[in-house]
Formats: sequence, C-alpha cells, structure tokens
Amino acid sequence: MATETVHLHDLPSAEDAKKVAEQRKADAKKHFEIIKKEGGINSKSSLRIGWHAYYLKKNSLFGMLGFENEDQARESAEVGESTWYGNIKIAEAFQGIEEEQFCSMKQGNARRLSDLPESERLSREWVRMAGSMKLKEFGKKCDEFMGDRAKPSDSKEKGTVLRMPMPVSRLEVIEKGVEKYAEVIGTDKGDLGKALEVMVVEQTQRPSLIGAITTAAQRISKARELRKSSGLSAEELLDKVYGILDDIALDFNQALATVENLDAEPAE
Repeated sequence: MATETVHLHDLPSAEDAKKVAEQRKADAKKHFEIIKKEGGINSKSSLRIGWHAYYLKKNSLFGMLGFENEDQARESAEVGESTWYGNIKIAEAFQGIEEEQFCSMKQGNARRLSDLPESERLSREWVRMAGSMKLKEFGKKCDEFMGDRAKPSDSKEKGTVLRMPMPVSRLEVIEKGVEKYAEVIGTDKGDLGKALEVMVVEQTQRPSLIGAITTAAQRISKARELRKSSGLSAEELLDKVYGILDDIALDFNQALATVENLDAEPAE
C-alpha cells in the first residue's frame, strides 16, 4: 500500500495553522447548533441530526467543540443513541446529495433506499419517491428492484460471544479497559469486539500504533544526539532531521492503515 510522507517544509506556519483551526471550530459550531435545534423525534428532524452529526464525525470536529469523544457530544446535544448512530449510518450512505434532498425523505424510506446501489439511491427519482411514498409501498418497490441481489443490511457477519474463564473482578477491569480503548481509537460504541481486535493487532507482527510511537521516541532522541555531537553543518543536520521526520510519518501512516484496513481483510 502506497503511503504519503509529510515533509517539515510542507507544514503550515503557526499563523496559517491558527486560521485553519479557527475556521474548523466555527464550522463545527455551526453544525452542532443545528443538531441541538433539531433535537425533536420526528423523522425529518432525525435525518437532519444524522446529516450534521455525520459531517462532524467525518471531519473529526468533536475535539474542536471541546468534547473528548463523539458520545460526549451526543449527550451534550441531548440526542438519544438510536437517533444519533442510526441516522449517522443513513447519512453515510447518501454522501453526494444535498442536505435538503436528504432531509426530504422519510426516515424509514431512506433506510430502505440505502440498500440500493449508489447509482440508484443517489438519483433524484428514487430520493423523490422516498419522500412521497408510504413506507410499505416504497419498501415493496425497493424489494422488487433488488430481487435476489444481496443487500448491505443483510451482509453483516454473524455475531458470536467471546467466552473465557476468569475472576469476576478481572472481567470488570477488562470491560472498562476495552470501552476506554474504543473511545481512544474512535470505534463504534456498540462494537467493542472491533476495539478488542485492534488491541490484539497492536501486539502482533503488523505495524502498530504503539510500535510507531515507541520508534518515534527513539528517533527523536537520535535527532537530539545528532545536534550535540555530529559535527555536521546546519544544512546537513537539517537534511538528516527531515529524513528522521519522514521515517516517523511513514511509520504512523503504515500503522494507521493497518487499523483502517481491518474491516477490509477477509476472515481466515
């Protein structure tokens, strides 16, 4: 897998970085205010909540609002879990259409339409029907179109339960630890198995985030030693530091790619 490295001279200046941060914070506030305003339970308000919550999630803006994680933002907006996570999932399936088009649909119809191929579900005709037709009638139309083809909502892997003997006190420590780790890596709160999988991967031979952090600390120490005892010119020293930074960035890119690609790997 190809990875991109970030050179020190490509990084924004402190002034530019501050402007970008201010713009992101203003953007985050705008979307979060809409979520709070649309805190009702009717279907169209719920879709609007999903639209703006997905925008915040996709662009990693919860931190810009002062929240430690997504769930803290949800609780602050006083939005229920099912409304928040369910409508984010629907919004994710409709990337590419305008907000008002998305919110014109009935929630149940939007959920059914998300099973159709992208070329159909993003079309004006299907979106229009999802906003005007009764749920039963629209569901039947979707089923007729799909026929025997597999639906994304039917393709979830069969669930199971991990069982192992341990003292009750240890179970409590493990459960709380996995929940905390899930928050740190941004895994869906309802999928602690995913967080546990990532944690296990961290201890295997694949590139890991913990390994990347450890190696980065060692390389930074090496860079400090170069400054003290290398006898290099300022230009030569800077060139070597750039190389070390490139290596650190590459390690982190590879480790992050490992985590992101877990879902794409076939089960053995």
